[in-house]
Amino acid sequence: MESVQKEESGFAGKTVKTFMLFIAWSLALVLLVNASLTVAEKFEVLTSKFIGASLFKGMQLPLHVQARVSNVKSHEGGRVNDMKLVANLKRLSRKLVGGSKTEKSGFKVKIFHRNSVESPFRKKYDSKLQALVEDMAIDESRLASFRKQRGRHKLSDNDNGAHNSANPPVITAVIEGPPSHDHDFQSPVVSGSTLGSGQYFVDFFLGTPPQKFSLIVDSGSDLLWVQCAPCLQCYAQDTPLYAPSNSSTFNPVPCLSPECLLIPATEGFPCDFHYPGACAYEYRYADTSLSKGVFAYESATVDDVRIDKVAFGCGRDNQGSFAAAGGVLGLGQGPLSFGSQVGYAYGNKFAYCLVNYLDPTSVSSWLIFGDELISTIHDLQFTPIVSNSRNPTLYYVQIEKVMVGGESLPISHSAWSLDFLGNGGSIFDSGTTVTYWLPPAYRNILAAFDKNVRYPRAASVQGLDLCVDVTGVDQPSFPSFTIVLGGGAVFQPQQGNYFVDVAPNVQCLAMAGLPSSVGGFNTIGNLLQQNFLVQYDREENRIGFAPAKCSSHS
Repeated sequence: MESVQKEESGFAGKTVKTFMLFIAWSLALVLLVNASLTVAEKFEVLTSKFIGASLFKGMQLPLHVQARVSNVKSHEGGRVNDMKLVANLKRLSRKLVGGSKTEKSGFKVKIFHRNSVESPFRKKYDSKLQALVEDMAIDESRLASFRKQRGRHKLSDNDNGAHNSANPPVITAVIEGPPSHDHDFQSPVVSGSTLGSGQYFVDFFLGTPPQKFSLIVDSGSDLLWVQCAPCLQCYAQDTPLYAPSNSSTFNPVPCLSPECLLIPATEGFPCDFHYPGACAYEYRYADTSLSKGVFAYESATVDDVRIDKVAFGCGRDNQGSFAAAGGVLGLGQGPLSFGSQVGYAYGNKFAYCLVNYLDPTSVSSWLIFGDELISTIHDLQFTPIVSNSRNPTLYYVQIEKVMVGGESLPISHSAWSLDFLGNGGSIFDSGTTVTYWLPPAYRNILAAFDKNVRYPRAASVQGLDLCVDVTGVDQPSFPSFTIVLGGGAVFQPQQGNYFVDVAPNVQCLAMAGLPSSVGGFNTIGNLLQQNFLVQYDREENRIGFAPAKCSSHS
């Protein structure tokens, strides 16, 4: 009897303990939910004051900033807090800019084409045609992605297509480096491609001590991000993932900070759960690829130059085809792009010089930040960058006319112009291979070449309409091709940039027509830009170019 009582007493004790444990966990859960709601409420108050105050009237904020606060109501009487917020942003900007110890700046990094001999992602193809057809399939997806992305940027009621004078918060990295470099840096570019992601790769070092990654160079997007451990869902990568725990300089951005407003939020909650209180992001590409994780600061090393407080995405959920790269180096015009972050230190300029990647003996191309390292190029011509509020990331230019064989083509000005919905126009893009034209322009260009090329016709290949048989011709000769741009700049590539080998004794015009004028734009691809130094000068709002022997920059 006594043993039975002891057993019952022990069972009762265990029941009480279990019940108390359940109560404790329930209270903890309630406190966690309450804290989360409080953080969310504070985020709403902050963002509503940031967006809704009269102090920011007329400011054109990025669409994803508006999305973070689309359901937030304005709060009255918040002008004092607005003033404090602006003052904090200005102090932040001054502090970061002051981190640079010299006015001269720049760097140069090696870039590789996806199919160049130096690329770690190179595939084996049976022919040049097979490689080119795959590149064009990537082009098609990339341009479709751009068209979808353009539709996401809506004009505000007061927007007339021009940039507003006010600016949203900025993120500015701090550059330090050995005096011998004078803070110029350059990097080799390897060509690498994916659906909507571009064709070139660059080696990039992140963290302290540095961890090495091959990143896709993309002038058509803004965010710098890498795959991050521990990863919830990541695609296959050739090198180890970035490990924040192995870096002493990894520092998440607070989710209630103004900087967090610059990046698209995850659905439902602006803060990260893996790093409590940190800024969560979800960056989607229009081809359905995405990177999702925590927005953070980190130190980067490029060409022996150390760059502190670089804002990047530590992606723990990354989906899409990114060619086994470690992530993406966005070089668009948005405030998140790597170029925007370090732009103050090198005059807001970057350039590239692309060699012929179809040549099996080709050396590396180069991505150059600043202009100290390209001072030997004296004949740069410049054309203004054209603003498009519907697609503010891309680099638009104004084409005035196109000439074939020295003869101007009868193409309507509407084929070159942006309309009030942001359709049309023309861009420079390093991530697209061949050059694409809107139908009215392409019809005239194709007809002009067809009229002036004297070689026998070969069967057209996928997407390339004009192909010729050059059997027995040692050095084929083709009509000149000239693009006259706004400001009087004249872009005249060598014939090898627009007639390319696709098979033995067969060359094709490396240009194609878009299926429709709706939502599309003319795209000057990287084949047409080979052996040109192309500089994106955002300080002066212009693009410069000059013929160059790009292999000599290696």
